[in-house]
Amino acid sequence: MEREGCTLHYWLAGVEGKPLLVFTHGAVIDHRMFDEQVKAFDADYRVLTWDMRGHGQSRPTDEVFTVAGATADLIAILDEVGAKQAIFIGQSTGGYVHQELVFRHPERVAALVMVDCVCITFKLSMMDTLLLWMSPALMRLFPHSQLVKQSVEGTSIKQNVKAYLNEVMGSLTKDEFIDIWTGVAKSMHYEPDYRITQPMLIIRGEHDKLGNIAKDAPKWAARDNARLEIIPDAGHVSNQDNPTFFNRILREFLDRFGSNA
Repeated sequence: MEREGCTLHYWLAGVEGKPLLVFTHGAVIDHRMFDEQVKAFDADYRVLTWDMRGHGQSRPTDEVFTVAGATADLIAILDEVGAKQAIFIGQSTGGYVHQELVFRHPERVAALVMVDCVCITFKLSMMDTLLLWMSPALMRLFPHSQLVKQSVEGTSIKQNVKAYLNEVMGSLTKDEFIDIWTGVAKSMHYEPDYRITQPMLIIRGEHDKLGNIAKDAPKWAARDNARLEIIPDAGHVSNQDNPTFFNRILREFLDRFGSNA
């Protein structure tokens, strides 16, 4: 799909006419991170995966990556495929995009699954805000190879998944890598009276040490009346590190709310 200086790539699988599941990947990786979920759910659902602008096959792009821009791109794809509503499963930055989508277009969202991500509408501490805004500049101090290595090691605990991450992250230039992260760093916006009212499942990996994910998950679940699940033997990409357990939890959620889309 041609859109604003970028050829956006998306993939449809599964059964036409069934409820639509939309999977959105994390920053500096691509749609392939959900291969195990597509295989597990395409017999019962319509499944859409895509590469966000500046990622995977949706390159090059004339526009810098932002979460708001990715949200607009996703709405355009949904319109293109004729989907008025869907269930959205997003990992890390993909979850940020889906939070922005439900904030701006709640009528398009039947249910949400947030995987290994923080709540973008929580209030950050002054220190967290400072570190977030400084992070792109700090990244420029490191060689490209070191950025990729540290990102891979901090994302997964499984060697086969690390091999994929090393390949996909390594395909980005240093400038592309940092431009994406800059867009991620600018995505937080405090909304003191806001609540997500759609059914929501919050998932995090047992060994996910990134940011405030582990600390904030219980508070987020309580605020939005969401179900919280911890995936054992998994890091920041819990759906890849332990797909069997992850898929079972996701199926339980979809069995309850999957017919709403």
